[in-house]
Amino acid sequence: MAGGNGYVRCILQKIEKQESLAGVDLRNLYLSGIDLSNLDLRGANLKGCRLSNGKLAASDLTNADLTDTMLINASFKKANLAGTVFHGAVVAGADFSGAKGLNTELKSYLKSKGAMGL
Repeated sequence: MAGGNGYVRCILQKIEKQESLAGVDLRNLYLSGIDLSNLDLRGANLKGCRLSNGKLAASDLTNADLTDTMLINASFKKANLAGTVFHGAVVAGADFSGAKGLNTELKSYLKSKGAMGL
């Protein structure tokens, strides 16, 4: 992740204003409980983030990278997840009800890891 504290402050302001975060680099940030609902996160790098209890409902996560993220009890209701990478993600209790773009293989993988709503 580039930029340090000023970068994080800018990201938090964009979240508050519901501005696009397409392509943003959020690697390894602790964002548990944060509300990212309805945001444009296309192509975002979320590798290693902690997003447990986070809200990503109706967000566009097309081609986002969620490798090794902590997503316990996160909400992905009605999110667009086409091309999203979940390798090594911890998804126990995460809710994927109404999520779009998940192929059969990814749904099976997420279910096997404790995800719900698939």
